[in-house]
Amino acid sequence: MNDPQQHLPPIPLEERIIFALDVADLSSAEALIERLAGPIRFFKVGLQLFFAAGWPVVEAITSRGCKVMLDLKLYDIPETVHLAVRQFADRGITFTTVHASVPVMEAALSAGAGVGILAVTVLTSSGEAELKALRYPGTIAELVQERAHDALHLGCVGVVASAQEAAMLRQRFGRTMGQNFRIVTPGIRPIGAASNDQQRICTPGEALLNGADYLVIGRPIRDAADPLAAIAAIQEEMQSALAGNQLQS
Repeated sequence: MNDPQQHLPPIPLEERIIFALDVADLSSAEALIERLAGPIRFFKVGLQLFFAAGWPVVEAITSRGCKVMLDLKLYDIPETVHLAVRQFADRGITFTTVHASVPVMEAALSAGAGVGILAVTVLTSSGEAELKALRYPGTIAELVQERAHDALHLGCVGVVASAQEAAMLRQRFGRTMGQNFRIVTPGIRPIGAASNDQQRICTPGEALLNGADYLVIGRPIRDAADPLAAIAAIQEEMQSALAGNQLQS
């Protein structure tokens, strides 16, 4: 289990946005990395891009001194997950994601790859209807809390959860989490942006005020008329929210 007395260093503002490189090929990814690296120092590589480009896209990010979240959401038999995560060693990956099944998390952690394991609680594209279809008797919030509890006590570095659940997790597990258990939130939409396929969304400022540490943002930056201006506006909102949190603490 994580030691709540061990405090990680503060997260630089340029690392709090994890930019989602949700594009179809290496050249498109490299163009975005070239354009955005600087104001953004953290990039997410998901299934589509990793299957298209493989390790060269990870190297394109790390060669610039930026961080990588390898977002493959692993979910398989434990031995397969264990062996897969072992392949991530010495690749410069900061975080990788697995589904928050106890055997899957244990297998990923046992790989000893030197990569932070993030447990995906409930996908932000999911709503209560999906839980009813799975015959889960509780609410999304209850399921997120159960899975976050398991991830925390197994030793994961954090969870992926919507910003709407971040406040609940900080309130429920705050003292246990300390400062070294990270909440990574997708489904971030600046005011006026389309929600697309996300259901449980928040603005960047709301997410940080709720207790999120990192914000996964893709389309609102990638599809903006001026991506750099969009980043600057988001970071200004984030800075205000962080200052507000400090005043409250």
